Amino acid sequence: MGNFSAVTVSREIESLGDEVASRLAKVLGYELINRDRWEALLRESSLSPDPPEEEEEREKWMKAVSNLLARMAEKRAFVLLGRGGQKLLAHCPNAFHLLVVAPVLLRVHRIIQRYRQDEVTASRILAEQDRQRERFLLRYFGVDWRNPLHYHFVLNTAFYDVEESCQLVLEAMRRTRVTPTGHQESFFPADEFSRKPVVFSHPSEEEFARILDFYGIRWLYEPRTFPLEWDSEGNVTEAFAPDFYLPDFDLFIEITTQKQKLTWRKNRKIRKLKELYPEVKIKVIYARDYAHILRKFNLEDDHE
Repeated sequence: MGNFSAVTVSREIESLGDEVASRLAKVLGYELINRDRWEALLRESSLSPDPPEEEEEREKWMKAVSNLLARMAEKRAFVLLGRGGQKLLAHCPNAFHLLVVAPVLLRVHRIIQRYRQDEVTASRILAEQDRQRERFLLRYFGVDWRNPLHYHFVLNTAFYDVEESCQLVLEAMRRTRVTPTGHQESFFPADEFSRKPVVFSHPSEEEFARILDFYGIRWLYEPRTFPLEWDSEGNVTEAFAPDFYLPDFDLFIEITTQKQKLTWRKNRKIRKLKELYPEVKIKVIYARDYAHILRKFNLEDDHE
């Protein structure tokens, strides 16, 4: 199909992403690489199916797996379901990257129907599985996988069935253009963590980023927004985006330089975040803590 011999499919839980990937592989005549095939494939190459915990070993693993998949894409066609494929093949000119999504209420309804669960249980299952997927990709691949700019095509299955979805993807693959150099743009440049230009909302955040850089601590700036409240139609009415995420510690950091008595609104959001996402680790650095950090590093505190 066009210039693409590899298709990576990222998907939200119960978005029909698995069904679309399976149907797409059948229509195209491509091999479907699901979790079982993935594990067998990597073991055949003496590689672990999952990224190592240690950073240096993880970087070696990612390079080896990326090379393996790129070589495969030159020899045979395949559809890769999940596994961080959009990151592993980000630099492969033969790869097409697809994200499949659906509204929260629709995904909850699908869980209710498929697993015969009540609405509360289905909502909890969905939230937990979303968190697990997000943490895996953020921690091991350092990407906000829901960012649509990482993909050639984003498909909302609220409006299309599996067959219609496949036809839309095929049309997108036909129409996708490569860059003037003959290569796709790099989605996740190697220097994404520490050297990518970032526009900070407050000077204190920029100063904190410099301290993290000094100690060689990888960070991402506002990589995720947590929905906190929804209206009756499932639209997000309140959300919260912590300032930093430190993937090596699986920790979000929120900095506030307001006087503590003025931080009640932010504290309320953080309490709600902890209630809705109990596995998310977040640390708040208040003005007093931040001033202590600046004194420790002999930095002028002019950010009040």
